[in-house]
Amino acid sequence: METNAVTERAEDVLHETGRYVRENPVPLLLGAVAVGFLLGLVARRLEQERKREPIHDALDELRSFLKPLAKKARRAAEHSAEVVRDAAGRVREIEVEDYAVPVSGWWRKLRSY
Repeated sequence: METNAVTERAEDVLHETGRYVRENPVPLLLGAVAVGFLLGLVARRLEQERKREPIHDALDELRSFLKPLAKKARRAAEHSAEVVRDAAGRVREIEVEDYAVPVSGWWRKLRSY
């Protein structure tokens, strides 16, 4: 019996809360913004209080500098792989006999001298 009463009370509170939110959206939005602002201030304060280590700071700066270079290098490697793949496809299409026949004729002429 108590479970039913608790469930009914929870549903009533849920409906009342939903009605209040629909009737008063501006104060709730302003309150949410205020809470977010305060949490941001607290997080910022905690980060400033953290002890800075010069080596870690230098590594972070180096990573931020190298990250764009690594992206460019990866793109260049992908592009060069595509170029090599295309070139390999073109090499397969070459008719070797078209080049071998004239060379063998030249070779015969050289041997005849």
